[in-house]
Amino acid sequence: MATTPAAAQYVLNDALIEVRLPTGGWTPAPMPGTPIPTVSHSAGLLLGTPLPLGGSTLSITINFEGGLTPSQEAIFSSAKSAWEQVLRGYQPGISLTGPTIAATGVAIDGPGKVLGQAGPKVGWVESGYLVTYEGEMKFDTDDLAWMESTGVLEEVILHEMAHVLGFGTLWNLTLDGTLYNNVRPVAGQYTGANALNQYRLEFNQPAATYVPVELGGGAGTANSHWDEEDGGVALTGITQVGTGKDMAFELMTGWLDSPTFLSQTTLESFRDIGFTPVPEPAAAAGAFALGIVGLALWRRSSRSA
Repeated sequence: MATTPAAAQYVLNDALIEVRLPTGGWTPAPMPGTPIPTVSHSAGLLLGTPLPLGGSTLSITINFEGGLTPSQEAIFSSAKSAWEQVLRGYQPGISLTGPTIAATGVAIDGPGKVLGQAGPKVGWVESGYLVTYEGEMKFDTDDLAWMESTGVLEEVILHEMAHVLGFGTLWNLTLDGTLYNNVRPVAGQYTGANALNQYRLEFNQPAATYVPVELGGGAGTANSHWDEEDGGVALTGITQVGTGKDMAFELMTGWLDSPTFLSQTTLESFRDIGFTPVPEPAAAAGAFALGIVGLALWRRSSRSA
């Protein structure tokens, strides 16, 4: 009888997940020549509490393959370090140390609209999980300079890197007849136990039977992000306990709204698909504030309260 290998690689499909500007963009637009504070997403800032030095076994490799300036590459490296510190490694039994990601600046669709695309390209199956072995991230060359000058670029990179790591991209995939990461069995409903339990607590939804997943936006947005109003045009009314932050501003919704925050629910979703995220710090009450300096000035005035 043939035996299943301890670990196996699979070439995945070519579908890439997108991040988009909200309908109408941000207002007011940044004034030309206005200095924007430099933002660094250290893990301590993400958590709102200091992290112990070291201890993370996750190692993400970025291969820069053209179209990015040295300063933009440095922002990639900052985002990589942030994910390495909040996702400390993999679940027991997974021998991989981290994925390799190809990063490029390419023409996508002109200024605005789609800012970037990303996803896993080669998967690694081990101990019942499907995780990313190789992935790619593409950013629109017509948007890169604007994103960098306004401080948005690191938000977009953090978002797209999460997709490469498996958020929304490695949910419910069947390979050689085996279903992996069965956390979204029904369209629009995320049921992974760790993230669902956290969502009930973090967003005061004790009766929730699933975390709502986006169904709008078409291919590249639907079924791969947390839910918000289509086009990002209104608040959801679902707010984080202790901070009052609306789910519409969570990093992993389908439309980029600022100021952005990273929820513990998102981190626990990574536990559901094979990672070991940093535990929730009691002092932070699950709030992983990104602290995007200056972007709050450009929150869309069209968003209803």
